[in-house]
Amino acid sequence: MTLQIDKKILLFGVGIFGRELLKELLKKWYVIAVDYDEQVIEELEEDFTNEERLILIHGDASSILTWKKIDLSNVINIISTISDPDVSLEICRIGREVFNLKINIVVLLFEKEKEEEFENYDINIVKPTELTTKIVLSKIERNYAIATNIGLGKGEIVEAKILARSHLVDRKLKFLKPTRWRIAAIYRDGELILPSGDERIKVGDKVIIIGDPKVLENLVNILLKGIPQFPLQFGMDVAVPFNSETKISFEEGVYLKKNSKAHKILIFPIKNHDIRNDFEYIKSKVKNFEIKENLHSYMDLFFIENNIGVIVYPFVKEPFFKGRTLKKIFQITKKPVLISRGNFPYSEITISLNCPDPAFNLEIGIELSRLMKLPFEVIYVTMPQELRGSEEEEKLKERNEIVSDFEQIYKTNIKYNVLEGNPVKETVKYMSDMEKSKNLFVTTYDKGDEISFFKPHVQFHITKKIKNSVLLLPLEEIYG
Repeated sequence: MTLQIDKKILLFGVGIFGRELLKELLKKWYVIAVDYDEQVIEELEEDFTNEERLILIHGDASSILTWKKIDLSNVINIISTISDPDVSLEICRIGREVFNLKINIVVLLFEKEKEEEFENYDINIVKPTELTTKIVLSKIERNYAIATNIGLGKGEIVEAKILARSHLVDRKLKFLKPTRWRIAAIYRDGELILPSGDERIKVGDKVIIIGDPKVLENLVNILLKGIPQFPLQFGMDVAVPFNSETKISFEEGVYLKKNSKAHKILIFPIKNHDIRNDFEYIKSKVKNFEIKENLHSYMDLFFIENNIGVIVYPFVKEPFFKGRTLKKIFQITKKPVLISRGNFPYSEITISLNCPDPAFNLEIGIELSRLMKLPFEVIYVTMPQELRGSEEEEKLKERNEIVSDFEQIYKTNIKYNVLEGNPVKETVKYMSDMEKSKNLFVTTYDKGDEISFFKPHVQFHITKKIKNSVLLLPLEEIYG
């Protein structure tokens, strides 16, 4: 290893962490080590008698007098392993404000309380306790490891081994439709694979995933165990607007929260609605909730930056809910939207395959079915046989294969209805049956598809015309 003869590291604190760090640093750099304990300095002088790359200084790191003993020329990094955060904070202040040093400063921080104060000095914080915890958990959970020495070290990079029982096995990456996470690499049979949309995850693969740590924590349960997590792969909470006209939609949002993995209800009062009068009512319906800022309109929900997994949009109490409003929702939302018509508790989940990425839609629908402990059915409307061209035949074949694949994955028979005719008319007719009045309708749609008079949008027109609540899942191409 090449020795950096003109570069020096200034190390404050040579205790347990500091001493091990010192040994590694001396392999490449000159080191100036400072410690308040005279006995520690004497022990180091004995241990490193012939080490010409090491300068040892006895002194208080928070004292200007100690700093004046140090030759700061060619110092490229300052490291503090001192457990007292006030001393480390003073090191940062002296380095930045007294000596005007622009170099990298690294602080081992053992207490959370002072973290915000360190941010004023543009430094790098390492949390040994947090790192140790993650490493131990990684060793226990053999199929899941958190990167602790690259990136931010906050759980935004994880490695997961795909197990046979995961329902994502053999799925093309473009079917995963990630939100706030990406598969960055796949390791298979000792080879690195850079992911593309057509790449499939295989049993035994190790995948490197990057993204929001809170999302990744939940995603791992899907990848490793096939545990239903909706809506945590999109966000943690259910957002609902609130005023005197939206209580049924609020209650439907609460119903969804209670029957999914969502953490809490985020309540947004509309048009300065005085929510204090409804506080007891809200507490009677849901325990875990948070009152958020007032919004001017329901549409403002789609521009909130909170960790939202599902947005509940009230349909039933808005008599002038025009197609243009629904059209705008289709165009701007980035998260799943529950178009609430108040027909809950649901009796069944109806999963439409007249949509882009039918496999993804089926996957989410089955997740909901498992979470809500409800039966589900799958419907697909195709052209009459005598009118089908090769493209329609291929679509029908693809959907039949998807249903068959999921039957094998879940070891069950799926209730699958293939209808013939216009997909909008036949779906609306099918859902108008009184037995379907309490069904939740689930569909994906492509945000890139235009909605216009000249180009009918199947999912848009179905959502607009049926009387059921609809869970809309917007899709955007992620992997090329």
